[in-house]
Amino acid sequence: MMEYKGYVAEVEFDDTIEILHGRVVNSGPHPIATFQAIDARELRREFERSIDEYLAWCEEDGARPQPPFSGKLNLRLGTELHAAVAAAAAARRMSINAWIVRAVRQATGPREGSSAKARR
Repeated sequence: MMEYKGYVAEVEFDDTIEILHGRVVNSGPHPIATFQAIDARELRREFERSIDEYLAWCEEDGARPQPPFSGKLNLRLGTELHAAVAAAAAARRMSINAWIVRAVRQATGPREGSSAKARR
């Protein structure tokens, strides 16, 4: 994965034509940008160029850019699981939010480029 200006891209390799394909994955159900290259350096340049062009296009057209995910998530647990999470958080003297963030982080593993703000 790669990150630029808050946007995150996922990369796949097409070995039939030996091309790297990338797409932005954290801006909603449809990628705001896709790009391709033949090597990692070119892929990074194409990703950044794609984001910069997208943002410039939005500015020129007066359109609001699709922002990267905000980090806010509504979560429906059901009453029993909600009670269990609250009890587990209280036992560790943590807020429910901090406990859930910790649990999700442990389940997904550390991400390269994750910020200190996201770790709180």
